[in-house]
Amino acid sequence: MEKKKVDWSALPKELWLTIGNCLDSRIDVLRFRSVCTLWRSSVPPFKQTTVPPLPHKFSSDAVAAGAELQALLFQTTVYLMQPLVDGEPNSSNSKPWLLKLEESNSGESRLLHPITNSPPRYSPKAKNFNLLDFGVVELRKSYSLKYRQNNVIIACVNKVVVMGQTDLDNCCIFKIFDGGKLGFLRIGDEKWTHFGEQNSHYDDIIVYKGQCYVVDRLGTIYWVSSELKVVQFSPPLCGFGGQKHLVESCGDLYVVDRCLDRERSERNHLEDNNVIFGLHNHVHPNPFFANAAVPEAIDFKVYKLDQEWARWVDVKHLGDKVFILSNDGSFSVSTRGFARVKGNCILFTDQRHAHLPGVAGSEARKSHSCVFDLEDGSIKNVAAFRACFMLWPPSSWLSPD
Repeated sequence: MEKKKVDWSALPKELWLTIGNCLDSRIDVLRFRSVCTLWRSSVPPFKQTTVPPLPHKFSSDAVAAGAELQALLFQTTVYLMQPLVDGEPNSSNSKPWLLKLEESNSGESRLLHPITNSPPRYSPKAKNFNLLDFGVVELRKSYSLKYRQNNVIIACVNKVVVMGQTDLDNCCIFKIFDGGKLGFLRIGDEKWTHFGEQNSHYDDIIVYKGQCYVVDRLGTIYWVSSELKVVQFSPPLCGFGGQKHLVESCGDLYVVDRCLDRERSERNHLEDNNVIFGLHNHVHPNPFFANAAVPEAIDFKVYKLDQEWARWVDVKHLGDKVFILSNDGSFSVSTRGFARVKGNCILFTDQRHAHLPGVAGSEARKSHSCVFDLEDGSIKNVAAFRACFMLWPPSSWLSPD
């Protein structure tokens, strides 16, 4: 049946403002304002909430005492994109790709790899990059907290979540730092508050149904109360993996247990791609990190929390879902409707050796995006796994700077 085209510009005028006030993402506001001149005049351009400078006081062995620091909060947005054919997404003949865009308070933005967070060597020229030429779905927002000291990055914050980001009076930040400690800051506070100190081995943090949750290395999930009390929410998982990841999918809470080939060190390995705009490969030197053996993933187990019966369910198949474990937060994507994309997989970052197809030479020790297939338990480099989302923009977007 032929689809009937709708002239959206003919929508009753009284509905324009109602619709416009419901739009909370840059791409939705852009599309709304692009319908016609009248719609453009009814809604102002999207304005990102600007977070004021954050306090620098925190505890980390990586930072010299009395060092002058600048704390920077970055927002990243992940989009699912498809080329449009006659104004409609072409799901059958083209593979969708994931795009991650990082934005700073100053208004600068750049593309990042959706898993490794590394920037591309080439970037799309603005005149050739029009989001209106693509079917775009915003999947999620995440945040990263970075400290700069004399143009050097201090990578001491593992993961950050932000709550109430649209209202600065109630905006607060939770972080995991120093390999598993918890910190809290309400915008306007002069220093970070450390909490949950009875357990300093938290692996991941997530905002789930408007509440902050954390998981420790035993797989026990806790929720954080308004008084910063860490309250047990699930029974211990006691999974044998070395690292736990929290993922929300279809309203349910999952723990992905990453099994490693060796014990993790107490300090996070500093990655070469953890850079601020214009500052490349300037990471705080530390011989411990340079010489440390980095554990590799050898297997994954997935568990869903049955909240009604307070028990863990061993998940053997993800259906059409793909779980993506990124440095700044994990999320789920459905492959339904995409004929050339395989579900039942986990995409993740790992520092692989040269034994994987697609990883060789000087690239063998850098971070790479890999895929774990739950169907056969195999781990492959994404470049060698064709039935997967595209994780880089098409080559036609990229041109030398």
